[in-house]
Formats: sequence, structure tokens, C-alpha cells
Amino acid sequence: MSALLMILSVVLVVSTLTGSTNNYYNEPTGNKEITDCSITKKFGELNNASIIPVPLKRGEKSYWKGLLKIKRMIHWGIVHLTMTHNFKNYTNITFLDEKFNLCDYLDDIIKKYCPVHPRIYDVNASATMSKLLWPGQYNARITAYNEKGEQIMCLMKEITIN
Repeated sequence: MSALLMILSVVLVVSTLTGSTNNYYNEPTGNKEITDCSITKKFGELNNASIIPVPLKRGEKSYWKGLLKIKRMIHWGIVHLTMTHNFKNYTNITFLDEKFNLCDYLDDIIKKYCPVHPRIYDVNASATMSKLLWPGQYNARITAYNEKGEQIMCLMKEITIN
């Protein structure tokens, strides 16, 4: 019995390191668009979203646009951002795993600070890509949570950086 548990442990560790069975690492596969990975759409939706240039360039500005439909009042929240890079199809390296104040983030992308009322907002933001990022393919995920810990929104995007 202990030998079986040892073999299962090794299989799980190897598959997690290679990302072969864990969907968290494999998403979004081959997806060039922004994907809504939200559990529910009762809080908000992002439509007509785009990021330019494609591919993104290290040390240069990128621009994000879209329409953010907020369906419920947002008083406070947290944004969790992750970016992973699949290194030589062998292992995934997390370059970014950070949490930010949602109200500050909304102020940056829609120019409104909490409380944010339900309506449609234009997203028009920019950021400079870090020169520390390696060239290659990344899986980015951004998830927002309200003060109750409920998921407000989740977005994923496969990003190429040169």
C-alpha cells in the first residue's frame, strides 16, 4: 500500500511540474483572445477587449481597451494577477503572482474610484512591459474579489512577449 502511495505521489508531482494534467497551468491553450473564466456573470462582464501591440514588447508600452459592464456596486475588493511561462515545455515558472487593491486598479483602468456604480465603463489603460520578462509565451490570469470574498470577474489571456 505504501509503495502505491509513493508511486501516485511521484506521478502527481511530475505532472504538476510539467503542467500535463493540471488545467490551471494549461489554460488558455491556443487562445489568442481574452477569455472570461468567471464563475458567474452576475457582477460584471468585459466586452470588446483588446491588447496591443501583438506581440507585446519588453520595455515598451502596451494598451488595453474594452467595455466593462459593472452590474453591482463595488465598494472594495482585491485583484489577483498571475503570469506563468512554460519553460521549454518542461515546467511552468510564475513570473508574477501579486494582489492589488481593486479600487486603485479600477481608478487606473476606468478613472473611477470606489464606490463604483453599476453601468458600462470604457477601459482605456496602458502599462510598460518589464524588461525582466523573458521572451516567449505567457498565460496571464486576473481575478477580482469583493469584500465578501466572492469572485467578481476572472479573465485569462495567452500573451506573447518579444
